[in-house]
Amino acid sequence: MEWKWLRFIRMAVMLLVLEGRRWCTTDACLEHERIALLHLKPFFNYRNHLQSWVEVKGSDCCKWERVECNTTTRRLIQLSLNSTKWEFNVEYWYLNASMFLPFEELRSLYLSENAIAGCIENEGFGKLSSTLSNLEILDLSRNYLNDSILLSLSELSSLRYLDLSYNRFERSSHPRESDKELYYHQMFDYKITISSLQQAFNSDKANNM
Repeated sequence: MEWKWLRFIRMAVMLLVLEGRRWCTTDACLEHERIALLHLKPFFNYRNHLQSWVEVKGSDCCKWERVECNTTTRRLIQLSLNSTKWEFNVEYWYLNASMFLPFEELRSLYLSENAIAGCIENEGFGKLSSTLSNLEILDLSRNYLNDSILLSLSELSSLRYLDLSYNRFERSSHPRESDKELYYHQMFDYKITISSLQQAFNSDKANNM
């Protein structure tokens, strides 16, 4: 008889443990990442593209539009903020890349067609190199970037895909013309590639002086 009670108690304890785990586990995104997204919202909500990004505590940002999370960790892995300011008459602006630091598992970042002219001083993409070690895809095409962005980007050694086409690099014969040399796919030695491009730009400058 005693063993039946022991068995009953053991099963009851197991059920309590499982129930506790269920209550402690959440399917929502991390709160600090949700807050970080809300800080980004004013810069990429030109035509109210981000209506689902609401300031409601506990709102699952993994279900917000343009956001993708890891289904296990619930950490943000993809952010698609492309084409939020695509009109030609939109005034260009400077990005604070440090605002992406909270997304430590970010793998893909799409920022094309946003009228970005560069980064705020000392807040460039280089600041992301140590924290965003999983960042592999970065799309900055169709903005107003120039040669000054290259040094900052050269520190993102984890990148495997980078698109800088249709910007305002000095090697382009037209401000919006695509420069094929600034379009990379599966570049495993990215930093060296950026360095060689910088040398090419400097060489062109010297020749044109």
